Amino acid sequence: MNKRILLIMLVLSLGIFYGCGNDPDPASDAPDFSLSTTLVTDLTAISASSGGTILSDAGSPITARGVVWNTAEHPDISLSTKTTNGTGTGTFSSTLINLSPGTTYFVRAYATNAQGTGYGNEVTFVTPAANLPVVTTAAVTAIGATGATSGGNAQSDGGSAIVSRGVCWSTSPNPTVALSTKVVNGGGTGIFESTVAGLTDGTRYYLRAYATNANGTAYGNEFVFQAMGAFTSLDNALAAKMSKFSVPGMSIAILRNEKLVYVKSYGLADKEAQQVATNDNLYRIASVSKPLTAVAILKLEQEGKLSVSNTVFGANGILGNDFGAPPAGSNKELITIQHLLDHTSGWVNVPDDPMFSDNARTRTDIIKDLVANRALANPVGTKYYYLNFGYCVLGRVIEKVTGMAYDQYMQTLFAPMGITTMTLAGNTLAERKPNEVKYYQSEYSPYAMNVNRMDSHGGWLATATDLARFLVRIDRNGQVADVVSTAELNKLYFSEASWVHSGSLPGTSTLFGRINDTFSFVLLSNTRTNNNADQILSELYNVMINEVPARADWPAYDLF
Repeated sequence: MNKRILLIMLVLSLGIFYGCGNDPDPASDAPDFSLSTTLVTDLTAISASSGGTILSDAGSPITARGVVWNTAEHPDISLSTKTTNGTGTGTFSSTLINLSPGTTYFVRAYATNAQGTGYGNEVTFVTPAANLPVVTTAAVTAIGATGATSGGNAQSDGGSAIVSRGVCWSTSPNPTVALSTKVVNGGGTGIFESTVAGLTDGTRYYLRAYATNANGTAYGNEFVFQAMGAFTSLDNALAAKMSKFSVPGMSIAILRNEKLVYVKSYGLADKEAQQVATNDNLYRIASVSKPLTAVAILKLEQEGKLSVSNTVFGANGILGNDFGAPPAGSNKELITIQHLLDHTSGWVNVPDDPMFSDNARTRTDIIKDLVANRALANPVGTKYYYLNFGYCVLGRVIEKVTGMAYDQYMQTLFAPMGITTMTLAGNTLAERKPNEVKYYQSEYSPYAMNVNRMDSHGGWLATATDLARFLVRIDRNGQVADVVSTAELNKLYFSEASWVHSGSLPGTSTLFGRINDTFSFVLLSNTRTNNNADQILSELYNVMINEVPARADWPAYDLF
């Protein structure tokens, strides 16, 4: 067969034939916007992406712009099949939805001002034939010891009626309808809910939705969850606090004798998207970053790379004069690593907390400024004053002695613990990481801070299970080896039978601690109230320390 004919047949069979050219039917009085239509991309059987570029407003502001499409040539804005993508000149993107499989479409960009509407060149494309349905999986909720709830959305039948739909699950990834562990929820397109039964308490499962038509079965995205008996009194107490403080979402993890015995998420990770909170969600952990940094320092001491009695600044300090020499008579050269760990350096947050001022300043700028210009308010080592800045400096100490970026060194600490998803946070909503929750606070924007700059004192993202893995390696119990010796841990509050470290930022409230040398717990949430930032933490802490020790019938399994 002629190679050219073969190539043309292949392109047409894949549904990616495009045509474009000048619109042969322009309105003679249309404004000249110098408007072009973007070639179609992201083509599926039911959707596509296009857009346009407008170089001129033709002397009058553009009040509407977008693309319009039809199965006939020269589509115009009288049709309902169009997008609206803002105003003004420039480049814009558009998503075409509710397309039909195996169909030829004509699309062109448009722009409207007071003079009228102009159109870009017409682009032709063909949606591919869809032999299989398109289906997505709903989040797994109402998880219990033997059952759960899920479901899905059969968005398209792929050109052939869906005869069966539901969910299937297994203890291995990628379950299929060949298994007996499935639910059938009728046929057709649309949203459906599935009741999952016959689970085994403490077991991890993989679940996905399916939809079957005459051509085969398609599967949705996969969710991983663990069957787990209810902790009703704790769940109810936390639900009450979530209601009181308008907490959108929350995740918790509880350890008993070094076993992970309870992991649960509540509410919404993203209110606008109605995204249900899951155990895989990442949260800003705020000052819970500090105990992580502290353990890194203790590990470096155990390895002989530093001593907590080492001074930090000045010619004899770990950092030397990297951030400038301390002024004569300032006593800043007396500050040790232990003072920074204990919040007894002598610095205070007057006139401000430097870690929350001027987002444009770097960590280096801030440290140089305080070394040179902010006097110690208290004699070194004499008075406790909680100081974010001190742990910022400890991050630089870690960098100095390891020769690695702070976050890179911390990953070497996390990896042997099985922690793989922790990362430093971004600052803006656009920098939100995959699986990260959205943060909410009416009094102050959670996205108006330089969170990434906070690295070693408040910059980490983690799941509740991530932090549970860390806690089990610093609890001074013998079943799971600690990351540092008991002697090192005893130099800080980790020596206590019960302790807690909280974290608080706009949009974030977190807890991380131990109870009676038996339990460890993590609580992460995606809101805070500015009028009394400590109240939400205090009340959530009281729930945990009252409910967790009161339970008698703990399961024997380990959810790690």
